[in-house]
Amino acid sequence: MKNSYLWAGAVVSFALTGCTLSPAEDEGAAAEAVLRIADANDIEHACEHAQNPSGGAYTNVTAVSSGTPPSVSEHVAYNITLPASGSNYKGKVSFTAGATEEHGIYVDPSTTIVVKQGTTTVTAAWSTTLNSTNCPASEDEDLPDYETENVALSKVVTYNFTNGVTYTVEFESSASTMLGLFEDLSEQ
Repeated sequence: MKNSYLWAGAVVSFALTGCTLSPAEDEGAAAEAVLRIADANDIEHACEHAQNPSGGAYTNVTAVSSGTPPSVSEHVAYNITLPASGSNYKGKVSFTAGATEEHGIYVDPSTTIVVKQGTTTVTAAWSTTLNSTNCPASEDEDLPDYETENVALSKVVTYNFTNGVTYTVEFESSASTMLGLFEDLSEQ
């Protein structure tokens, strides 16, 4: 029995060796081996929303630094305005999960994301950067590029959300505006 635990640990260790995780992402890395992470189909689906938003424009929302944050929904590409906070920009929105599933939060430019349920910080399940190969910029000249030329989405972070629970999602960036998109990964 002891040898089978060692073998399983070696397999998980070997599988994770090929991953490129930052130190913050490395926490709980063994758990990631069994999670369904955002795959190429998920990224393509989110990219389609970013490249071709409903109505031809991103939905504007202004994040708040205090008070009740505005609500955002799945499948909507948001042009999020962040309030100034010191040398950066920082603000929060709220999101209510429609299913107990892993959800991806896609952003551009690459932005720090902190998710809370009440006062408890929710640990990210997985994260990766995207580029023009994964998600090229829209050909629609009217859509903002958020100073990340040739890229529609530059980062995805996934979280395990619970149906009906409202989460506070805080973004921090060096830019005052950003693209944000929430997706239930089970719907792809």
